[in-house]
Amino acid sequence: MKTISTYLSFFVFLLVFQITISAEEGDAVYKKIIHEYTLNPDGSSEYREYKEIKLLSYMSFNRMYGETFIIFDPAYQELEINEAYTIMADGQRVEVPDNAFNEVLPRAASHAPAYNRLREMVVTHTGLELGATIYLDYTLKTKAGFMPAFMGEEFIKDIVPIDEKQLIIRIPADKELQYKVMNIRTAPEVSLEKGMNIYTFTFRGLSAYTREWGTDHELLPRLFFSAAKDLERVYFPFVSQPAFTYPANPEMEMAVKKITEEKKDDLQVALALQKLVSSDIATWNISPKYTGFKCRTPVEVWNSNGGTAMEKTVLLATLLQKARLSGVPVAVIPEKYYERKVGSLHMIQDFAVQAKVGMGERLYLSATHSQDQNMSFSLAGNKLLVLDGAIESLRTFEPAPVPAKIIYHGDFSIDADEKITGNLNVKLSGTLNPYFKLSLDSTYAKRFAAGTKDVRLIKLSSDESISNLEIDKENVFEQYGDYFFLNILSSQSGISSWGFTYIETGRKDPIKLPELIHEQYHYMITLPDGYELISPAVDITVDNAIGKLIISLRKEGNTVHSTREIELKRDLIQFNEFAAFNELWQAWMNPHLKEIILKNNE
Repeated sequence: MKTISTYLSFFVFLLVFQITISAEEGDAVYKKIIHEYTLNPDGSSEYREYKEIKLLSYMSFNRMYGETFIIFDPAYQELEINEAYTIMADGQRVEVPDNAFNEVLPRAASHAPAYNRLREMVVTHTGLELGATIYLDYTLKTKAGFMPAFMGEEFIKDIVPIDEKQLIIRIPADKELQYKVMNIRTAPEVSLEKGMNIYTFTFRGLSAYTREWGTDHELLPRLFFSAAKDLERVYFPFVSQPAFTYPANPEMEMAVKKITEEKKDDLQVALALQKLVSSDIATWNISPKYTGFKCRTPVEVWNSNGGTAMEKTVLLATLLQKARLSGVPVAVIPEKYYERKVGSLHMIQDFAVQAKVGMGERLYLSATHSQDQNMSFSLAGNKLLVLDGAIESLRTFEPAPVPAKIIYHGDFSIDADEKITGNLNVKLSGTLNPYFKLSLDSTYAKRFAAGTKDVRLIKLSSDESISNLEIDKENVFEQYGDYFFLNILSSQSGISSWGFTYIETGRKDPIKLPELIHEQYHYMITLPDGYELISPAVDITVDNAIGKLIISLRKEGNTVHSTREIELKRDLIQFNEFAAFNELWQAWMNPHLKEIILKNNE
């Protein structure tokens, strides 16, 4: 029989163990990480990863770190597992058995025959429990020619804390590493050993980065590096691939001919070609880093009926060229990442196609999804790097920011049968102006408000559209007993669609809003006789560093006047600005300020 002292000792052990775990933040903690990159004199390279991660919750080994996934291309790369084991909480060492290493086809390549050669090593860690520590050490050897240059990108932080992280980059002594460290202050230790320049970046006590809504990933610490002297030395080998000569086969040319004969203007042709590529050609979500930034030709993509985002972008550019719309692929690089002195293609975050229509208007189109508006309005803050092997130097564009606006002005009447009629003027600009949709069909404006009977398009340009809607809608009230509720009309594309309602308790990281926006809804609503406004009069005005807000509601005679307006001046909200932000946000999102309550006294 166990004694009381035995139970007491066990209880003390559990308490100390729990306190130890609670003292460490998060589901797990990396005790040590080493990422080591080596460029060999013959052009081949090696990447070594070593990690020690302590498990602090059931989530950490059931959902987060129970397996490690390593994607590689066997045609160019060879994977070696140096060590893989677990030290359990009691100190027992458990080796990962041979049957816990399983080579599979990466999910992203499962429907991509052209990339079925890719492999993913799944390492299933064993001996996992609270307080256990996973150890993994592997090396990935890469043949020369897989990448346009020896280059890379490193995220400094992780979703859990890191006690110590080292990034070690080795290159031959006759080369100099070009690098850019962002959002964290550090410099490498540089040494010379056995004919190699060694750059060692050391980071200690790294906190976890937030995964909350509005996290600006461009503000997270990261490193771009390259052994190339500058971006040009990587760019030109990249765009010298046959894909960037834009070859086409007869079937592609016939498809273009059919569309140009059917459509009446350049914009319709461009949008039809975009739909063809984005909808009818499958998108394979395979990152360029796993393909060595290689791009199959447009003909290969067409014949295989699928391609990566980069490959589909080149295909769309080719079809636009055949339609004489000057299509050219562009790489989308955040301005914070762009550095001409660092030759790393890892700076590229997306792709688009630049085309010219009409009198030379420049359009930016996605090759992977349809869109309502020219992408240039959503690409402010990015460098657009033209991908063209025929040019002699780098060519970039920087889309200018255009404020997004939603302006609704309406004059309505509600009759005794609960039917509302009247006119609504809608003005939309920037990203919120569905220019493409309205160009193809002006009746698309009926989606701006329920009950729209007729539409008159007053103005349409890529910058702004103005529509006048005739409203005729029945059963506008929701009735609860003697009370009638009327929701104040607002756009489905405004701030309310962002899905953000409040700031998480304890949050300190900045909030990055999707965009600067100005929304205004002003209505005059004439009520039938006998209806009393139950909602209290509202008169809220806020004007601070983040933006301004006006919400008012009043009744004059039989007419209700309702105004809701918000204009944001800042799209990055710092911790010390949360109070000012909430002053605007809480009022705007308050559901009681979005409805009108009436009572029929007759």
